[in-house]
Amino acid sequence: MNTISDEDLILHHYRDGLDAGELARIDAALAASAQLRARRDALLRVLGEVDALPAPVADAGFERRLWHALEPRLVARAPRPPWRDRLHEWLNPPRLAWAGASFALVLVAVAAFHAGRQSVPGPDEVAQARADASAMRVLDAYVAAHLRATEGVLLTASNSDSRELLDGNRELAASLVEANRLYARAAARAGNGQLADFLRQLEPVLISLANQPAAAPVESNEGLRDYLRSTDLLFQVRATQARLDRSGERRT
Repeated sequence: MNTISDEDLILHHYRDGLDAGELARIDAALAASAQLRARRDALLRVLGEVDALPAPVADAGFERRLWHALEPRLVARAPRPPWRDRLHEWLNPPRLAWAGASFALVLVAVAAFHAGRQSVPGPDEVAQARADASAMRVLDAYVAAHLRATEGVLLTASNSDSRELLDGNRELAASLVEANRLYARAAARAGNGQLADFLRQLEPVLISLANQPAAAPVESNEGLRDYLRSTDLLFQVRATQARLDRSGERRT
């Protein structure tokens, strides 16, 4: 029987992202296992804390510094029709993109809180270790998926000359900005400063793509193409995503 992961339980709760057969399988497993129900209930309690998170706010000069560095080749560009198919493909289910980042942040914070209180080994030590590993596994999985979506945004922006694809890329990049900030905070709270710093490095590029003025010509992407050619950012995105996938598999 396939293992039911924390992500499966979250998607089951939202009745989204799983086919009917998988939903029925999890329904049956929950009915048969008190331990699985307890794990599901613990996850839902964590999800309930997401709404209490303060919205991250950039400092007053952040956007001005960003545009000073990355805007030279950008000019105004025309409005675009909604581009939902590709957004759905990369961030399915779409509403879980930001919520997933918030959930990962809360889960890491809760695990860290309990770990901080566990100063003396006790009967809950093993259970706490499992909860910590579960929190890290969820964070790894969500950040890996986030980096796959980010890679797609960068590749489209740097290689495509299609007006429709480039216009849609702006919407997708905008959806990734807030999630990227929350993942960076979650990584920092989990003690993974290297990952947090890398995600912060991605933020200016995502904001640049999300805030391109309407009606810019296709040639305005040459600035990003030059930047990606002169750095190893795409390689770093792929390598970090692969490392997180491997790390999640080891914790399973």
